[in-house]
Amino acid sequence: MHVIREAHASRVSGHFGVGKTVAQLQRYCYWSQMNETIVKYIKGCVMSSTSKPNNKKLGFYMPRPIPFRPWDNISMDFVGGIPMFRKGHDYLYVVVDRFRKMCILVPCKKKVSP
Repeated sequence: MHVIREAHASRVSGHFGVGKTVAQLQRYCYWSQMNETIVKYIKGCVMSSTSKPNNKKLGFYMPRPIPFRPWDNISMDFVGGIPMFRKGHDYLYVVVDRFRKMCILVPCKKKVSP
């Protein structure tokens, strides 16, 4: 079990699935019913079962509508964690025109004063 734990959950490799763990262990050792033992160990690993993403499809993907003129379809977002500008601005308000793929960046402050 110690060998499986090192191959599956070591700090260097992370919590790999069955295929990668088996491939890694087969390079160095072999025992009878190796695959079944590894599958059983990984199914019992709490960290692997809770941290892996759920890959189930939730529905059909719908494409974005195609814009036919400038500023017909835009996206807006805030970007933070940037160095502070001279006037104290530490966030950017980003507006993107999807027709021309043009971006407007507006510096702003994280804290809004009334």
